[in-house]
Amino acid sequence: MNEKQEIFGHPKGLYICFLTEMWERFSFYGMKFLLLLYLTKYHLFTDSGSLDVLGAYAGLVYALPVIGGMLADRYLGMRKAVIFGGILLCFGHLGLAFEGEQATIVNDVTVQDDFALNIFYLSLALIIVGVGFLKPNISTIVGKLYEVGDERRDSGFTIFYMGINLGSFTATLLCGYLGENYGWGYGFGLAGIGMLLGLVVFLWGQKFLHGHADPDNPEVLKENGFLGINKEMTIYLASFVSVPVIWFLVQSNSIVHSTLNLMAFAVLIWLIWFLYKECNKVERGRMIVLASLTLFTVVFWALFEQSAASMTLYADRVVDRVLVNTTFLPTETTGLYIMAFLLIMIPLVTGFMGRQKFQEMNDSERKITGGLFVITSLTMIYFGIDAIGFAGDVAESASGLPVRWEVTAVQTGSLNAMFIFLLAPLFAWLWTFLGKNKIEPGTPLKFGLGILQAGLGFGALVLGATMPDASGKVAYIWIVLAYLLHTTGELCLSPVGLSAVTKLSVPKVVGFMMGVWFLATAYSELVAAQIAKFAAIDTDAGIVTDVAAASTVYAEFFSSLMWVGVAISVVLFVLAPFMKKSMHGVN
Repeated sequence: MNEKQEIFGHPKGLYICFLTEMWERFSFYGMKFLLLLYLTKYHLFTDSGSLDVLGAYAGLVYALPVIGGMLADRYLGMRKAVIFGGILLCFGHLGLAFEGEQATIVNDVTVQDDFALNIFYLSLALIIVGVGFLKPNISTIVGKLYEVGDERRDSGFTIFYMGINLGSFTATLLCGYLGENYGWGYGFGLAGIGMLLGLVVFLWGQKFLHGHADPDNPEVLKENGFLGINKEMTIYLASFVSVPVIWFLVQSNSIVHSTLNLMAFAVLIWLIWFLYKECNKVERGRMIVLASLTLFTVVFWALFEQSAASMTLYADRVVDRVLVNTTFLPTETTGLYIMAFLLIMIPLVTGFMGRQKFQEMNDSERKITGGLFVITSLTMIYFGIDAIGFAGDVAESASGLPVRWEVTAVQTGSLNAMFIFLLAPLFAWLWTFLGKNKIEPGTPLKFGLGILQAGLGFGALVLGATMPDASGKVAYIWIVLAYLLHTTGELCLSPVGLSAVTKLSVPKVVGFMMGVWFLATAYSELVAAQIAKFAAIDTDAGIVTDVAAASTVYAEFFSSLMWVGVAISVVLFVLAPFMKKSMHGVN
């Protein structure tokens, strides 16, 4: 490829996909973590009612990409699918910015703005259909940018996935801050602006995709469909027709739940038939292991996805989110100057000491590492200079400067992305190191470790609940520790999940099993919301009046989840040797 078409040793199209996905995930996570608090605090939904909406939404938003991916593969092509999905997402987020009138309680009856709620459900439906078209296809475009066997492919996907986490991290910080402090519409509106930016970037960067995202057979789109119009217009029209159906389903958690249960039962019946009619002994063993791992992944994500459900409500109601509440006195400026000095000097010293290692890297590694180092260094130096200015203000003040820093419950969700930034390189090195020494745990063991850490994360919350302050609040460090353990669990399980599907599935049904895997993720989202309803609490207009009682309810709930995680992981550890044998040499 011409070097002029590359940035940091990768195709320019990668960065178009990176920015598009970053802004799409910015919009997705920005609204997802606001959703529950918005419904309980503004429209005065009960915990159970709001969790029903969250569960139906999350289940559908992870299920529809299976259909969107199929339509793009057979007809639209990835470019058209991403653009169409992005347009729907922009309209959906625009609708969420409309708050309507806040709910009130009159004579013990909750009076809600029905028109605003219908706009809200319509907006969710547009987002669900939009994600269905955009999410599966933007990832596929990245793979198309590299030739088969291109050694840059893995690092390209690493860069792309960093965009997902960057979008998640910034969204929960910024949208969470605006939504909870200035108005829910501002938080949702900012998420929508993010999606609009992603769409603009993708439209502008079409030329850098070099036709890789175009439909394989564009003539098919011009053929008339069953409605008498061409197939492309038929797909768009059918998508718009599906919106009111999704609008209804978002409000009907039981129907979504029953539908996914029915699909799971159908898959089970098909799998039993396929195992005994179409598979030899080796294929049967591998497919049974894959089916087992699919079931275990539902357990993990049902625990992990408490982050946007019970853990967000817990952070809002029980956790002490005031991180700094002090007054800096003029006599304490020395420490501030030392901190400023370290912030400025650390990147300079690191750059000087690492220059030899930098020179030993190949050209692509130097460009990526150098770019990240420059960004990190400039950020640290900026905060160092800012600290010097703050120290000067403290020194000039007569009685010192008060500083209070409180994070919102939604901002707590950024901890997962932050820990992925910090720990993903460490885990990548760890697996490589263990692999070279032939002691890397197999896929079943990694799944067991992931579920165990998810359970232990809830154990941290249980432990924290035993040490409340005078007001009944729990220290913030305990929810930080919970997110840390959940993230390390994710880093054990998530990267090997899709790989296991491709390695263990019989080749002729690998696409179907990939769809089953994604549907399992959708099912786990629904299960997560249903589980969280066991910790539902009665509130006074969305506010908890007895923090200690609420803490007890959550502690009992998290204790149950902890033991579920530990017990399931033990089962998996026991089964791991038998599963490894049934994998017949697949790692």
